[in-house]
Amino acid sequence: MSESIKTGLGEYSKDKFNALINVRSTALGGIRAELDTLGFTEVSTASLVNIAGSCENPNASFKLNYYGRDAHLSQSAQLQLEALVMRLKRGVYTVNNSFREENYDDPEMTGRRLSEFTLIEPEAPLPGLDPDAALSRVMDTEERVLKAATRKSLELRSDNIALLGGNLDYLASTVKKPYQRVTYDEALKILNEGRQTYSFGHDLGIREERQLLQYFEGTPTFVTHFPASIKFFNMKRTPDGERAYSADLLMPMLGETTGGAVREEDGKIIKKYTYSKTTLEIGGKRVKLSATNS
Repeated sequence: MSESIKTGLGEYSKDKFNALINVRSTALGGIRAELDTLGFTEVSTASLVNIAGSCENPNASFKLNYYGRDAHLSQSAQLQLEALVMRLKRGVYTVNNSFREENYDDPEMTGRRLSEFTLIEPEAPLPGLDPDAALSRVMDTEERVLKAATRKSLELRSDNIALLGGNLDYLASTVKKPYQRVTYDEALKILNEGRQTYSFGHDLGIREERQLLQYFEGTPTFVTHFPASIKFFNMKRTPDGERAYSADLLMPMLGETTGGAVREEDGKIIKKYTYSKTTLEIGGKRVKLSATNS
């Protein structure tokens, strides 16, 4: 019988704990190695930031006192990485902790909401590519990196994965075949084949993501071109302004696992947008935020 480890969160198998550490280490090593091969360089970014470090969700930002001033724990290094890309004209990435103050109970979202987790963020210049080609390159990179990590984990840690309940045959199949790619509009058509009716602008939740994955028989699936109104202000919009050149990757059990987008490079266009759907208090002042074109 396996020895157990007692923790503040309960009692766990020591063998499974070791297996988890092994798989995590190997997967991270595979991701780093593939990003290095693709020309990205790992950099360090700040965890103590101002509100801009929340990037996509300022309402879930952990606030703290920074020597008498307000500071926040970083949700994303995205803006820091973009500054490096613009100045150095090279691809960079970071492996950092992300902090989210999202304390709520949703039975559909079990295991999806973490206050702290490891976030891997690459950013790179894509000169000479139109937005559609650039978005395709973003997805190509994500798929290549994830397949490399999966392949290395299967090669070195198959016993550990099996011990943790992983399906080795399924994981091997995801390495061999291409990931699915559908637009948001195509995804709505698939979802609307069921009993419910979804209209443009509906943000996909874990229930809808699982339906799409079931439709594609568990194949990892990119959903692209989400409505601009529900995406971050610095994502490049389509010419009609209705959609963003964005992609979310859906994985079985987890749903949305990674995301990427083409960045808007025109500062004048970015200034036309402000972000979020509510108000935010910054330095004692209430600031109205909107995700729509102002």
